[in-house]
Amino acid sequence: MIDPLQTILIAAALLLAAVTGGYIALDRSPDKVLVALLAVLELALVVQAVVAIVQFARGSDDVGGGITFVGYLLAILLVLPAGLLWSLGERSRGATAVLLVSLLTVAFLVLRLVQLSAAA
Repeated sequence: MIDPLQTILIAAALLLAAVTGGYIALDRSPDKVLVALLAVLELALVVQAVVAIVQFARGSDDVGGGITFVGYLLAILLVLPAGLLWSLGERSRGATAVLLVSLLTVAFLVLRLVQLSAAA
């Protein structure tokens, strides 16, 4: 796993969660700028997943947890697009809150990956 990338992913997810909270307070739906930032975050999550799966397949000591570790990697890739699709499909304050929850979930899942890597 790439340690600086994990820190960046957690910080970016929390920052975007704060921005999304602002959208909720202003009763705004996600706009193109927020969607673009979410796409960049998702791309970074894909990079993390590819690197970690390659390291896991090679038997690296930097990754651990076996199938649980891979499951977290794949779950992270699904949570953000699901929240975004829900938010864009409904266009309500509640749907934007779903996006906020998905961003907080991404931050938590990356933190959990860090814990699994440290335990290995």
